[in-house]
Amino acid sequence: MTNSNLPIPYSYSVETIPADEAEDIKKVVQAMESILARSHAKTGRFLADVHVKTHGYARGEFRVLPNLPSDLAQGLFERDGVYPAVVRFSNASSHKQSDAIPDGRGMAIKVSEVAGGLLSTDEPQVSAAQDFLMINHPVFFARNAKDFLRLEQVLAQVDDSSFTTMRESLTGGDWNPLRWHWREMLTAAQIVGQLPSHLASNTYFSMTPIRYGNFVAKYRARPIGDRNDSYLNLIQRLVSEADALRLALEETLRIQEVLFEFQVQLRTSDRSMPIEDATVVWPESESPFRTVAHLLLPRQEIGVLARDNNLKSLSFNVWHALEAHRPLGGINRVRRVAYEISSKWRRQQIDEITHEWQNGYAQGRIKMAAGGLIGNTTEQVE
Repeated sequence: MTNSNLPIPYSYSVETIPADEAEDIKKVVQAMESILARSHAKTGRFLADVHVKTHGYARGEFRVLPNLPSDLAQGLFERDGVYPAVVRFSNASSHKQSDAIPDGRGMAIKVSEVAGGLLSTDEPQVSAAQDFLMINHPVFFARNAKDFLRLEQVLAQVDDSSFTTMRESLTGGDWNPLRWHWREMLTAAQIVGQLPSHLASNTYFSMTPIRYGNFVAKYRARPIGDRNDSYLNLIQRLVSEADALRLALEETLRIQEVLFEFQVQLRTSDRSMPIEDATVVWPESESPFRTVAHLLLPRQEIGVLARDNNLKSLSFNVWHALEAHRPLGGINRVRRVAYEISSKWRRQQIDEITHEWQNGYAQGRIKMAAGGLIGNTTEQVE
C-alpha cells in the first residue's frame, strides 16, 4: 500500500473496472434517454439533463506558469505559455430556475490551441482543445457507475416529484435504514443546497481525478484578487431578478478583470485518495493543492457573447482532453457516454432554434418584398 508524500506514478492499473460496468453504463444510457424524452414531451424542447441554465460565457487566457517543478510540469503544463480560453458558468440543476434558489454552480473551461494527442476530436469547428469541468463542491454525489445508475433509474421512474425522488434515492426501495444511501444523499444535498453567491467568488473543483502526465491529480480553480462589486447589491438583485447571477457577472466583467488560480492536487496515497470512489475528498494534509496556471478573464461585455451562436454550440466534456490528462474512474467512464448523449440532444435544440429563426427571417423577407419594402430578394439575401 502506497502512502507517502511522493506522487504515485500513473499506469493503466490505477483504474479498476468492474466486470459488469459496461452493462451498467448501457442501462444508464437507457435511463437518460427516458428522462430526456419525458422532458421533451413536457417542454417541447431538447433540454440537457443537467446544467440547463447557462449564466454566461466569457473569453479569457489560460496562463501556464513558468519554472514549475518536474512533478507539476506535466502534459499541458510541461512548459509555460498563454492559451486562449472560453469559460462557461452554469447552474447544476436539470431545470431553469431563479438564481435565488439554492443550487450548485459549474465552471467549464475550454483551453484552445493545445498540442499533443487528443482523446476526442468531435468539435471540428474548434482548434485542438483541453476541457476542464468543475463544480463548486469537492466531490461527486455517486461513487461509481452502479451508484450513478441507481440514481438515474430513480429519476427515470419518478415524475418530477421532489419528495419521491429524495425518498427513492435515499432508500433504494429498501426500508432498512442501515442500508440507506446516507453519504450520497448528504453530498447531493450539499451540492444543490448551496446559497447563491457571485460566480467569481466560488472555488470550483473537478470532483473526479484525471491523469496528470506521469501522475494522477484532481484540480480546482480558486478566485484571487479583490472585486469591486457589492454583496448587498447581489442580494437585492436575487430578490428581484431571476437571472441575478448573470447580471452580476456582466457588471463585474464590464468594469474589471477576474482572476482564478488553477491548482492541482497530486495523488500520493492509494488508501485515502481512491480512483474509483468519487465521493471521497482527497485530504489536503497529505497532498496540498498547488498552483500551475492562472485563468484571466479580462474586462469584456459578456452580454454580447451570450448571443454568439458559435459559443452556444460549444460542448464542454471532460473527454475533450489530451491523452496526458485522460479522465479516470468509473464516474468519468460513465460521463464519456452520458456527455455524448447530452451533447447530441442539446444540438437538436440548437438546430431547432436555428431552423425557427431562419424560417422566421425568410417569412419576414417575403412579407417585406410583397409590400415593396425591399428589392429583389434573390439579389439581397445570401
